[in-house]
Amino acid sequence: MYEGYGQGYASQMTPFQMALIISAAANLDGKLMKPKIELDRPPEMLSQVLTRDQAAEIRHIMNMVTEGGTGDSAMAPVKAAGIRTGGKTGTAQKEVPLIDPKTGQPQTRLVYERDSKGKIIRQYEETVMADKKRSDAWYLSFAPLDRPVIAMAVLLEGPGPGISFYGGKNAAPIAAQLILKANALGYFGSAPGQSNSQSQSQQTGGQRTRTGQTNRR
Repeated sequence: MYEGYGQGYASQMTPFQMALIISAAANLDGKLMKPKIELDRPPEMLSQVLTRDQAAEIRHIMNMVTEGGTGDSAMAPVKAAGIRTGGKTGTAQKEVPLIDPKTGQPQTRLVYERDSKGKIIRQYEETVMADKKRSDAWYLSFAPLDRPVIAMAVLLEGPGPGISFYGGKNAAPIAAQLILKANALGYFGSAPGQSNSQSQSQQTGGQRTRTGQTNRR
């Protein structure tokens, strides 16, 4: 499924593609890594898309979204757990068809084309679109800020024409829950069930105790 990020059709992306984009900024070296599903497959770089400084600057800018920006409220539980993140909210306006309440299918109508004398020269069926657009909500995120381990794209489709979903209000809270779950499972270096702030307070030989991966490249 393709979706815009904002108004227009210039940037039609899938959620997977958007997650890949944000993962390059989350990578400390600015590398776009090759997607994989095999756990034992070694990491492979797909492309060097950013310099380290460029990636760091993007992470800094996206952190401002979560700390004082449009994602601040949704990320409050994450910050309370001692986790700093980066994010980007987005709301895409989308034309949607009218749905026939009886069939549950998009409504269609016959369209006739006539010549200068009024004679029908062609007819075809087209989908009837709603007068009002639907708003879908995006939220791109990575965590933790200093050494990102996860990157994600959350897309929440609006329920219908004229009904709006917003990135900061509707999609970002889902990302927050996913980040908290990842932390609870120990992905951010804390033991399962332990908060990130608790993990940071533990010291072993003058260094932080880490039980999970801190950066995936």
